[in-house]
Amino acid sequence: MSNESFHPIQSSGTYASVILPIAVPKPYTYFIPSEMIQVVQPGIRVEVQLGKKKLYSALVYKILEHPEEGTKPKPILSIIDQHPIVDEVQLKLWTWMSQYYCCSLGEVMLAALPAGLKMSSETKIIISPFFSDDYSMLEDKEYLIAEALRNRHELTVDDVQKILGQKTVFPLLYRLLEKKIIYLQEELKGNYKPKKIGCVRLQEPYASDSRLLEEAFELTSRSQKQTEALLAFVQIYKTQQFVRKQDLYKMAGIDSTVLKAMEKKAIFELYDREISRVGKYAEAVVEKFELTQNQISALASIKEFYENKNTVLLHGVTGSGKTRIYIELIEEAIKKGEQVLYLLPEIALTTQIVARLQKIFGDDIAVYHSRMSNNERVDLWKEVLKNKPIVLGARSALFLPFRNLKLIIVDEEHDTSFKQHDPAPRYNARDTAIFLAHLYDAKVLLGTATPALETYQNAKEGKYGLVEMKERYGGIQMPEVVIVDVADETKRKKMSSHFTSVLLKELTEALQRGEQAILFQNRRGYAPTLRCTTCGWVQECKNCDVSLTYHKTFNNLRCHYCGFQQKLPEECPACGDRNLTIRGFGTEKIEDELQIYLPDAKIARMDFDTVRTKHAHARIINDFEEKRIDILVGTQMVTKGLDFDNVGIVGVLSADQLMSFPDFRSTERGFQLMTQVSGRAGRKKKRGKVIIQAFNVAHPVLGEVIKNDFQRFFNREVEERKLFSYPPFQRLIKITLKHKDPRLLNEGTKIFAKILKDKLGYRMIGPAVPGIPRVRGQFLLEIFLKMEKDNQWLLYAKRLIIEAKYQLQKTKGFSGVRVNVDVDPN
Repeated sequence: MSNESFHPIQSSGTYASVILPIAVPKPYTYFIPSEMIQVVQPGIRVEVQLGKKKLYSALVYKILEHPEEGTKPKPILSIIDQHPIVDEVQLKLWTWMSQYYCCSLGEVMLAALPAGLKMSSETKIIISPFFSDDYSMLEDKEYLIAEALRNRHELTVDDVQKILGQKTVFPLLYRLLEKKIIYLQEELKGNYKPKKIGCVRLQEPYASDSRLLEEAFELTSRSQKQTEALLAFVQIYKTQQFVRKQDLYKMAGIDSTVLKAMEKKAIFELYDREISRVGKYAEAVVEKFELTQNQISALASIKEFYENKNTVLLHGVTGSGKTRIYIELIEEAIKKGEQVLYLLPEIALTTQIVARLQKIFGDDIAVYHSRMSNNERVDLWKEVLKNKPIVLGARSALFLPFRNLKLIIVDEEHDTSFKQHDPAPRYNARDTAIFLAHLYDAKVLLGTATPALETYQNAKEGKYGLVEMKERYGGIQMPEVVIVDVADETKRKKMSSHFTSVLLKELTEALQRGEQAILFQNRRGYAPTLRCTTCGWVQECKNCDVSLTYHKTFNNLRCHYCGFQQKLPEECPACGDRNLTIRGFGTEKIEDELQIYLPDAKIARMDFDTVRTKHAHARIINDFEEKRIDILVGTQMVTKGLDFDNVGIVGVLSADQLMSFPDFRSTERGFQLMTQVSGRAGRKKKRGKVIIQAFNVAHPVLGEVIKNDFQRFFNREVEERKLFSYPPFQRLIKITLKHKDPRLLNEGTKIFAKILKDKLGYRMIGPAVPGIPRVRGQFLLEIFLKMEKDNQWLLYAKRLIIEAKYQLQKTKGFSGVRVNVDVDPN
């Protein structure tokens, strides 16, 4: 008899634990066919089958010698990558996030990888709009799929399997993605609009013959400002390919009226120049400004702390020149061949910082954020693998495959946008960045004018280094802050709609001086409530327990939680009365009514409704920079990362609203937002002014904002937190349970809560109905865990949460109750 084996025998080390891009509790195990053993390794993607029909591109997590007892692993179907796309450090980060934030590795994978690196049976495939019908570079099977997509609008993975008559199709689809023949349907978001900047050039005949410029100077001889503008133009043109309006404004000390007058004299031509957002940086790299003595001192202190600490907090007032220090540290890092990660709270709102750094570092910078197409994100992923020196990004940039990361800058570290709320992992990018730096043995710089209380407490306790900058760049004074009593103005009938007489007077005078203004109202839409004046009925969302907001632009009512929309009712459904009124005000109403009182002002709005398209935010900011907008009305978007030369007035229309939320952090958020938006005033030329409208003018936070006294605010707030056992003295975990049936939710929550209560006792608070009891058709209940700052207790509580979640899902009838865990909620 021959030595042939009748059943295949798997040798040790031929099993792979893989992460599937779905929320399953742990990795699955598959066996590796003998022909793949030499190639399969952690970090590569493989095609696997889950259940009877579903296919996934899974990521290899570990190589195992034996499968788990009692399991019969299926084989890996095909290998997608020849080299890992995720390295060991990234897998360590994923593992830590999964454990710390109480979620599955699959949920971390979904957040970490661009959609172009993930695929499943449900993925919809469409032909790329950029495919030019050149089939010469395609193999036979690739040609079949491209041709099928030409005849049909879209294909599924199942369709591709049927066309090719084969089960393993992912490697082929990824090749088509690489060649940009196909796109994943979810990629195509928004319409592309090029970015333009206002520029100036000479009209003929001066443009062709510079000798004729003497005639131009004769035409400007009666106006000193026009002569200075022409001199500045000649000087800038010698070193740059084109001249920006902004550069002329700065160098010559002029405004747009001077340039318009010179255009009428046929000297200058004003035009918009299109510049690239993606790809190579085509403009000239400029020299950075010299460091001030204050910046030199701060930089020396940071480096001194880095001798024995890995994290330093740079606490500098708004306009103190923190970005210039970042530039110096970045330059030193890249000279050593190191990589730098610069995290911004919302990349979409910080185009100014991106443009400023690109001017200095040029093509060494890559930008990564959620509004990029999936193909762009995959391309950038590969650039980082090749050791791209500098990456600017929002929180998701933490997941990029760095090779030699040595410096992480977290700008505006206090910002709530660094926290992921839904879906899991509900991570804080600041805290995750500090752990990531530990994995790479890198340094972290946290920069802000208004530190989070937890961060400042860590610095005070010596966990982080603390460097403070208390003066603005160039010696510019901090803005004057004026509190206006709305109750008193209302009583004396001096209010004009929602504007106090003081605010309107200051706005009028600022416009007369040629200055710009920013108005802040942290609520979008026209009005938050539609109410019946007879019976008090309020129009609520059918899916959520919140009132619908009226949007005048669309002339309908909208829910800001689930997106539900409906037309305005003609009469009250409760009593039949037609006397329905709107109450309250949002950014849309401010923009609309301000035009009545300032008819000659050019007013624009920046909120979620106006920045939906890919580049709308940049267009608004660019128009404001180029002085095509006089007054910018916005939500907290206008508080972040904006640096304008000509803003004389900042108005906060409803300070009370910021500090009245039923949340222990509401006063902290109020102080941060008002201080940040105040910092937009008077940053370059002269002292600005901030007008804050409030009913409760005696609120202590307003006094601290007036004096820009963070230390006083911190001391008072931290004492209250200590008294009531809140962070930074205790650790918080918020658990939200959801279900569409309130009875099932109530019973399920009792089962879940009992498991925690039995083991954690007084540390558990709740269950309780939250302020908004129902969202998107799901009823909610919340449980809070207040834990002492003890890592062992924290680990024990997290294991208990996972166990309670598992027990609830196993209990008959309660598998549909969703449990969301938020560690360190903000």
